[in-house]
Amino acid sequence: MKAGYTKNKVIAAYCQAMAERVVSLLERIGVEEGFFITGGIAKNPGVVKRIERILGIKQVETKIDSQIAGALGAALFGYTLMQKQAKAA
Repeated sequence: MKAGYTKNKVIAAYCQAMAERVVSLLERIGVEEGFFITGGIAKNPGVVKRIERILGIKQVETKIDSQIAGALGAALFGYTLMQKQAKAA
């Protein structure tokens, strides 16, 4: 902002940088139509819209809280892992 950029320009640049970083990570693992963004970043519409624009696909719209979805996924993963370990023992 000291260089004369407006708050909107600074926020837009931040959103673009975050979106590009997320997309670079997604490209490593692959992403397809019907993806769902979880975590705090999903609550930033500026980042989400840029991710969708870069990928050329839309995320799934849901009423599930994005931060709860990540925690639920981690819990299910842990539960499944524990079940596999119990069967192996």
